[in-house]
Amino acid sequence: MPAPPGVFGPLEVPLAFGLLRLSTEGRPAMPDAITVIHRALDGGVRILDTADSYALSDNDLHYGESLARAAVDRWHGPQDEVRIVTKVGMARPKGRWMPNARPAHLRKMVDGSLVALGVEQLFMLLLHGNDPATPFEDSLGTLADLQRAGKVVHLGLCNVDVAEIRQAQRHFQVAAIQNELSVINRKSAAEGTLELARREQIAFFAHRPLGGHAKTDTLEKNRAMKPIATAHKITPHQAALACLLDIGAPLLPLFGATSAAHVDASLAARQIRLSESDRKALAEKISFDANTEGLASLDPIPVPAAPLSVTAAPGQSPEVVIVMGIQGAGKSTLVQRYVDAGYERLNRDLIGGTLEDLLPLLEAHLRAGRRRVVLDNTYATRASRWWLTRVAHRNGVPVRCHYLATPLKEALINVVLRVLDRYGALPGPDELKELGKSDPNLPPPGALARFAACFEPPQPDEGFAAIEETPFVRVPGPSLGGTQKALFLDVDGTLRKTRSGEIYPRDPDDIEVLPGRAAVLQRYVEEGWKLFFVSNQSGVASGNVTREAVQAGFERTAEQLGVPIADIAFCPHSAFPAGCFCRKPMPGLGVWLARKHGLSLQDSIMVGDMDSDRQFAEAIGADYRAADAFFA
Repeated sequence: MPAPPGVFGPLEVPLAFGLLRLSTEGRPAMPDAITVIHRALDGGVRILDTADSYALSDNDLHYGESLARAAVDRWHGPQDEVRIVTKVGMARPKGRWMPNARPAHLRKMVDGSLVALGVEQLFMLLLHGNDPATPFEDSLGTLADLQRAGKVVHLGLCNVDVAEIRQAQRHFQVAAIQNELSVINRKSAAEGTLELARREQIAFFAHRPLGGHAKTDTLEKNRAMKPIATAHKITPHQAALACLLDIGAPLLPLFGATSAAHVDASLAARQIRLSESDRKALAEKISFDANTEGLASLDPIPVPAAPLSVTAAPGQSPEVVIVMGIQGAGKSTLVQRYVDAGYERLNRDLIGGTLEDLLPLLEAHLRAGRRRVVLDNTYATRASRWWLTRVAHRNGVPVRCHYLATPLKEALINVVLRVLDRYGALPGPDELKELGKSDPNLPPPGALARFAACFEPPQPDEGFAAIEETPFVRVPGPSLGGTQKALFLDVDGTLRKTRSGEIYPRDPDDIEVLPGRAAVLQRYVEEGWKLFFVSNQSGVASGNVTREAVQAGFERTAEQLGVPIADIAFCPHSAFPAGCFCRKPMPGLGVWLARKHGLSLQDSIMVGDMDSDRQFAEAIGADYRAADAFFA
């Protein structure tokens, strides 16, 4: 079963050998690992798969690449036939696997890979995965830049779907895909990724071809493998590998091993030839075919030609409208205009499930003649919007994108106002999680941060007939529109210190007000400003201090200052991870105080001594003054 030449040249053994288990936890000594790799090379394997992150931790990066280089350098076979595929886009802090596809990290790691492999140009570089904290467009653009700079010959992707592959093809030719595929996990086949690779002759590395190291035992009980294993007198594991090899080009099973015996067992699978009866029996139980009926069509779908019957507001012409934007942008209010005009609304918060679950519903609506549909969600990435346009175009309906360009800080304020309207207080992280189970419009702070981190603005080449961008304008009203000027004051390090030298006081008698504070604050009081304590007190959550002690400490501080404090607001929740809206720099406490006291946030000042104080001021739209300068 030789593979066609492709980017790897002629392959008599259509298998790739992965170095993951030889490079990470429980790895053998390097000489023993090299012996295992040589066994694979001696058996005809010519592709070695590694990564910059195949290591024990961030202190050990590029170990897998150094291992690959050493193995090839010490092999007595035709070294020029061996192709090393490496990956970038993961980090290993303290041995954990964490995505990191930020452009600066990718560039740094590629330079390290060149050194580790001892080459001037990487033969093939794959992006290890889509980093939720980095726009996919930024990562793809960086890879393309590295290729143009001559540091990489071929580029590819790992753990992606059809939409992400199409997105990458805007930046570079995708030469390889590495996705999980086995008789146990056939998701990449069903969703069309394997079929796309076959149509466009993109090498498809099937990693975890036996279901993964932790699941290989399940093959012993697999009903589809037992008959093949019995008929050919092989193990179920060899039968599973033979089934993948039977699929043929461009699929390349990617197997791993930590002993020569396991290498031999995997290589023996290529000698197995499935009969037609084997294939028929297998097809009755499992399939590697793509579900191309309806939604999964991989054929290019042209964008409807202009002029298009697309309205700038709810109208009578057929159209699919995508209302997108950050959580708290006001999408529900806008969507109601379309619903009132007779549009069918599809929203996963109302229907349940995932964004993908809305696609068959959209298809059914359009085929049934309900051809004015509005969908609303964050739709932060091109991939999340990709199938929607394809479904609409396939049914001859144009797509309009209405993007609510609401900045993160304004969205956070909107969500805080929503929380206060519904619950009258700012819940802690655990309360937020519990409330979110029944209130889908109550996202945690991290959800908004993730949107801001990965957001990719809508572009015409996505297939939109029109893109409307609505800038955010906050309308003054009873929720947030007072006139009183406020002086928000951080406390620890800004107004006071402890006599004991502790970071924060556990007892009111441990408090000492810093010099010069009282006189300055008194002048602001005389000028009509109201004073507020705004503080983070995570010691309450950690059990180091009680709420009562914190409150008593604030009251003693106010007493020593000798100025009226209009209100005291503090966050008692954990510092890490921050999961509430009341911990600075989140705007919750400022918004709560503004509503309660009729404050004008844009006319107010925040005084503090930390970055979180400065960021809090930015979040609520107040001026910021550093404590040392303010009280000088």
